[in-house]
Amino acid sequence: MPKQVTLALIVARPGPLRNSLQALMTTVPQIEIVAEANDPSALLRMGNGIQPDIVLLDADLPGEQVWSALREIKEKWSHTRSVVLVEDSQQQQKAQAAGADIALIKGYPAARLITAIGELLSTARSEECAI
Repeated sequence: MPKQVTLALIVARPGPLRNSLQALMTTVPQIEIVAEANDPSALLRMGNGIQPDIVLLDADLPGEQVWSALREIKEKWSHTRSVVLVEDSQQQQKAQAAGADIALIKGYPAARLITAIGELLSTARSEECAI
């Protein structure tokens, strides 16, 4: 059985946050490929051929794009996990209501974010093995 490649997709505007997330994702041992997108519409263009294992979304994107993207992720890619970085508890509640696996307020310690992502990916892998 071939080894499964783990793909992380970061959806955030270019800048310090996205650069930091990119650097952090390269330190997560389970993640082998890190891709970036400027906005959630990239998820629609990916189709079913490429399914990221984890999507990190910046809730600070325009309009309701993030919340609709989360719902779409849950509908199209049931095994894909999602982490949303939010500004406040109101956005955190919206993210959870839209189906985020983890919704964290920006400023969450990087080491704990890496641990949370690693645990999320490990849980997803054990669920897939049970199927």
